[in-house]
Amino acid sequence: MSKVEGKKKVRRSAVDLLDAGLNLLAEHSIQQLTIDALCKQLCVTKGSFYHHFKGREDYLERMLEHWVNEWTIKSMNSASLAGESAAQRFDAIVEKSHDLPLGPETSIRSWALTDSTAQRYLEKVDLIRMDYLYEIFKEISGSHNRALTLSQISYSLFIGTRMIVPEIEDERHKAIIKLMKSEVYGMSEK
Repeated sequence: MSKVEGKKKVRRSAVDLLDAGLNLLAEHSIQQLTIDALCKQLCVTKGSFYHHFKGREDYLERMLEHWVNEWTIKSMNSASLAGESAAQRFDAIVEKSHDLPLGPETSIRSWALTDSTAQRYLEKVDLIRMDYLYEIFKEISGSHNRALTLSQISYSLFIGTRMIVPEIEDERHKAIIKLMKSEVYGMSEK
């Protein structure tokens, strides 16, 4: 068996390659996410890459779709199972979103500034996430307008706290969420 960079080649699934791309985006820009970089990272041949994908554009679009399904929809489905009340679902989605790696989403947001495909997927993610929050706040407030405003505030807080450098420490982040829940969102602590 041949070797790449001193490592044995292994078989990788399309999902392995998609996850690797998202992981590479944690530290690099979209321009640095090349077929060569992926193959080197996973110790696979270009033939293996082309077995799963038609080319870089196909790969990037499927990676964005993977990001939507795995990092947004799957997280929401999991949060929905975490509790019956809107406050429990909110707590679960905040916890899940706080655990998401910062780098890939930051890179995707930057990429979307200059690429219409990335922008389309980013818009899709933002709308899905805000709709999820809207449903939570609609249940809590009973008001369409208030739920719409609270979902936009909450999502803006999520995006904003992820963009601040240095990163907000966990305890401070928890204090911010607690304050927002009681003072703005109308969720009492039990």
